[in-house]
Amino acid sequence: MWSFLHGLFSTYNGTTYSLQDFVHAFSFSNPHFASVAFVAGLTFAIGFIEYIYSFLLVNHEYSSPYNVMMHTYYFAIDSMGIFVFALASHAVGGFWIFTGASIAEVIWTLFEVYNIIKCVYVEREEIWGKGVTVASAWWRMLGWIVVMVGTVNLFRVFMNDPAMFKWYIFTNILMGIMPGLYWEKRGTRVGASWGLAIVICIGTINSFLPTNMWASVSSYFSVTNNPWFYVIGVISIFFSIRTFWVLGKLPNKPKILQNGKKSIW
Repeated sequence: MWSFLHGLFSTYNGTTYSLQDFVHAFSFSNPHFASVAFVAGLTFAIGFIEYIYSFLLVNHEYSSPYNVMMHTYYFAIDSMGIFVFALASHAVGGFWIFTGASIAEVIWTLFEVYNIIKCVYVEREEIWGKGVTVASAWWRMLGWIVVMVGTVNLFRVFMNDPAMFKWYIFTNILMGIMPGLYWEKRGTRVGASWGLAIVICIGTINSFLPTNMWASVSSYFSVTNNPWFYVIGVISIFFSIRTFWVLGKLPNKPKILQNGKKSIW
């Protein structure tokens, strides 16, 4: 009994991973390089597709699939990732995966800047209520950004997270759980998408398979060493699947919206 409880609630075989884990996993000399690179590439690609849907929905339907706290959280973690990955690259002699990740984070941060601008100029009344001015919306948005940047950095230190790898799994946890709850709260399919729900579900499952990107890089994220990683994975996958049930209950949106644009499936 004590052994079981220790395995669930005590520290799991050390407290973190190391930058050298990345160097080994993503070195061409690694015999498993192809599979590691494939899983990582798939994980990154799904993240980009999830944001392409966000652009399509906010531009066609004037409503984002993600709430403002998700946008500001992702802005915080991606903008900080630019510096964290650049510093990691410098620390290990310019290793390609860290350099590439830093560049990718610039792109992702710009994605979030675009979404934040749309929140203020297109969605502000949906988010904060009727009569909210652009200036007021910007102040509220900046407040959330300050909170999220501070929180991400504080907990990155608390979690001993040298490459924000622990933090980044939370992006996929939130993506699996939050959109469906947000769409359910709004009570409309406008700003939601069956196609996006499929991508989110695939991405969430991919994040928590035993062959996921995190476990491919470090044994710290294996089932044996970190069972709670997979417990939250099961929860996230459940909510990503539940999103289909949520969409099924919501009223259909017209193929051609009042603004004259085609809705997104």
